[in-house]
Amino acid sequence: MKITSRYSSVSIALSLLIAIGPIVAITPANAATPKPGATCKQAGQQVTASNLVYTCNMSGKKLVWSKGVKKSSGNAASNQSNSGAVTEGVLCDSSKDSSGRSSSGAALVCTKGSDGKYSWRPPQTGGSGSGNGSGNGNGSNPDKASPTDDKTYLYGKRLGMSCSKDGVFGLVGGALAICSNAKVRYALPTDIPATPSGGYKTRPSWYPTLAQQLGESEPTCAPSSIKFTSPVIPLDQIAPIIPYGAMIGGHVTPIDHAYLGLKPLYKATASRTESDYVSVTAPADGIITELSSLGSPTSHRVVIRHGCNVVSVYMVLNRPSGVLASYAAELASKGSVNVNVAIKAGQEFGQQRDNALDFNVFDGTSWLSGFANPFSYTSQDQTKPYTANPLPFFTPAIQAAYQAQLQRATGNRMGKIDYDVIGAASGNWFLNGTIGYSGNLITTYQNATSLVIGGSVAGKNDYSWSHLAIAPEPVDTTKWIFSTGWWTNPDGDATQVMFNIADGQITPDKLTAASGLVAYQLVTFVANDPPGSPTGGPGYTIPHAVGYTVGAGTVRGVVGLQVNTDGSLSVEINTSMTSASQFTGFTSAKRIYRR
Repeated sequence: MKITSRYSSVSIALSLLIAIGPIVAITPANAATPKPGATCKQAGQQVTASNLVYTCNMSGKKLVWSKGVKKSSGNAASNQSNSGAVTEGVLCDSSKDSSGRSSSGAALVCTKGSDGKYSWRPPQTGGSGSGNGSGNGNGSNPDKASPTDDKTYLYGKRLGMSCSKDGVFGLVGGALAICSNAKVRYALPTDIPATPSGGYKTRPSWYPTLAQQLGESEPTCAPSSIKFTSPVIPLDQIAPIIPYGAMIGGHVTPIDHAYLGLKPLYKATASRTESDYVSVTAPADGIITELSSLGSPTSHRVVIRHGCNVVSVYMVLNRPSGVLASYAAELASKGSVNVNVAIKAGQEFGQQRDNALDFNVFDGTSWLSGFANPFSYTSQDQTKPYTANPLPFFTPAIQAAYQAQLQRATGNRMGKIDYDVIGAASGNWFLNGTIGYSGNLITTYQNATSLVIGGSVAGKNDYSWSHLAIAPEPVDTTKWIFSTGWWTNPDGDATQVMFNIADGQITPDKLTAASGLVAYQLVTFVANDPPGSPTGGPGYTIPHAVGYTVGAGTVRGVVGLQVNTDGSLSVEINTSMTSASQFTGFTSAKRIYRR
């Protein structure tokens, strides 16, 4: 992720990547040599060229070609094979093969990581620890995987398998499934109980717990027992921090992580040297369970499980180092490495220089009640409702230092991502006929006999083509952003613009069915830093200052909104209009969105 110069016409322009979604293996083919990092269309597709095998992998939220791996005579560099050896760390398809052996004979299991990807890993063993290898399970060792009883949760199931009790839910192949007529199938909106009046204040019983998503047993200790005693970025190197809730490019809905700024960003990119790298350290004891590339040699993802239902995630990390230094070569060749590395608070696991560091925390005992329909996140990004404010985990001194750098200067300074207001236009929406965050059609899941791949949609430019968010700007919360995955191209052309709300005009959180049709002018927006803030220019990636405000730019069009009596939202964008008064009624271009 990079922060553009403040000379950009958009307040904050970032390139963001989040790794999600299992990958299906597809038979290799001979074709022109792919360019590593270039986009590809079909997850798991492999191309053989010059005796190297290139694989189309999910990297962040995009499909990109991996680096070429030397073709082996026994396995054709396939992700998995019924007859050949499998390779630790390589992505696999759990619907086809659940176990295998490496070329050396070691047993490997097709295991789901916390980002939803499946890869070949050693079988999990029992045991827990307090950070020093022993104790009561409240420390760094992940808990043993859950049992296979399917009367309360569908553990270890695949589509079409037999199940014991109808109406039991569980994650299967990266999406919510249900036992129906004694068979496992994907869950559909009609399988979910009616939303309680006022929404879900706590986790509904059908929504997988964080421990279930991670393949762990439920912890017996509280998240409050985990203390972050070390800063992630050194306190003398921290720069303004982007809070939760930004809407940028393909990240149409408010983003569930913050961006830790660092002082090297105040130097021109071309003038940065090796000495400008700053340490990235673990805030608390834990186990590093994920290390992967996000499609670039300077963009990586790391996950640390701290125990007690607490997980911290780091993305667009420039380079692994410290306790992960020995994995650098393997990571460069594979793109993803199976790791199980113990780390202590304050130990370095990476270094950062050229962009802010993505950072967030999941707390399995928390629940974001501002999502009107949690089912929309069961097909992808299932951890989202467990997104937690990391500040309370830090010691008071670290918390104060980080809070002072948060760009949002008032209110909940860490930000917010769940802006759904039941019965109003505010919040996240998904195109009618799709199954929420995945962007796939409901019929795709309804008719599925094999794994449905998350993170990409056939025939669309991005999974977010069907997303819509109407939410406050994360720092200047007096301004409202219209963020859509479909601006003018139905295949996806994500765009963020600002509502230019006229005097006396209703705000989106107050727009209800009783309001009828309301049209708004949409404009570009620019960030205005407080006087005296550092300035840069071409070649600089200086983060915007604490307390910036947002101003209106050029007119992009008009949008008509109407909340319907069934809770859906009618939306029509007209890019040829310049004034809200020109929009007098919906046409055939109207779209319907649902929660």
